[in-house]
Amino acid sequence: MFDQYRLYRIIIADSLAQTRNLVSEVLRGAGFMNIIHARDGNELLDLTEEYLPKIVITTSRLPGLSGLEFTRLIRGGYRSVPRETSIIAMTDTPTRVFLDAARESGVDEMLVRPFTAQAILVRVRAVLERPREFVDSAKYIGPCRRRRMVEDYDGPMRRFIDPVDDMPGAPPWEAEPNRAVVRICVQKISELAKVLTDGDRRKLREIYGAVQETQQIADETRDVVLAAAARSLGRYIMAIGAAGVLDQEVVSTHIDAMHTLGMLTSAQHEERQKLVDGLERIVDKKLGRKRAA
Repeated sequence: MFDQYRLYRIIIADSLAQTRNLVSEVLRGAGFMNIIHARDGNELLDLTEEYLPKIVITTSRLPGLSGLEFTRLIRGGYRSVPRETSIIAMTDTPTRVFLDAARESGVDEMLVRPFTAQAILVRVRAVLERPREFVDSAKYIGPCRRRRMVEDYDGPMRRFIDPVDDMPGAPPWEAEPNRAVVRICVQKISELAKVLTDGDRRKLREIYGAVQETQQIADETRDVVLAAAARSLGRYIMAIGAAGVLDQEVVSTHIDAMHTLGMLTSAQHEERQKLVDGLERIVDKKLGRKRAA
């Protein structure tokens, strides 16, 4: 989808590792290879100067230097950083006052939480394939604001006036970009499990981290069934992980089930739930526990 842009550098700035990792997985799933993380505004500024990214995706309330303050610095000319660097701002407070302030600062695009993988890729595609003319005037420096959509437009590209991307009739986890991220995470678990040897606690921790990541993405996209499947595997790993010895059949059963969950739809909720119930029974049996009737 973004093959011609895969080597472009992208910086993701947020104080929460969970947010940084989520956005990174979406971008990696789309083919981007050069992704850099920043934890606060000062680090973001230093990394931007060092790596000169094509795109910066930053939260608006970044510690040390806010996302809008960072944008104003870049637009005003910060050392060797190109003033036209594409900047996408994330926020969970899409008030009219804030959106106007973001627009005035020179932000290219906005992402309003909770956002989906599709929303991220739509904004990235917009700055790469439909960049706005750069304006350098006495009163404003940044992407041309005349491309801001009129108030009565209700399509998917309303920029600053669109709080979330609508997916009528379907939960966020059913969007194909979100499913793609889940497939990447499950595949990661599978690949790590294949090379796990008895007593390799380091590799076991990596597997557990990948399971947690899958659960976080399921929670973000509101897939409670997939999240339950990931929790089931995580519970098993935590219960017997000290010895570093996993029953490969238990792990492979969970992996196969999560792959299947990623293909079933919300209309097949009963079938999805039965898969998770079966996983929990397997873990209970292995751990010598009885589920409540």
